[in-house]
Amino acid sequence: MKKELKLMIFLKKSKLRKEIWNNLNNPKTATEISKEIRKHRSAVSRTLLDMKKQKFVKCINPEDKSFRHYKKTNANKQS
Repeated sequence: MKKELKLMIFLKKSKLRKEIWNNLNNPKTATEISKEIRKHRSAVSRTLLDMKKQKFVKCINPEDKSFRHYKKTNANKQS
C-alpha cells in the first residue's frame, strides 16, 4: 500500500491523530501540542507513541526522559 494512502487511512481512524498531525509542522513536545489543540497531555502522548510505532512521527531526542520532541517523518511530509 502506498504511504500516502496508509497515512490517510490511519489519520481518518482518529480525530485526535489528525489534529496532532496537522499541528506538527515543526518539532514539538506532547505538552506543547496538548495546549495548542486543547486536549489532555496523556491522550496526546499515547497518540504520539501510536503514531511513532506506525512510523508517521519520530522522536528527535529519545534519550531524554522528559521534553521529548516529535516531528513528522520525512517519508510522510504531505498533509
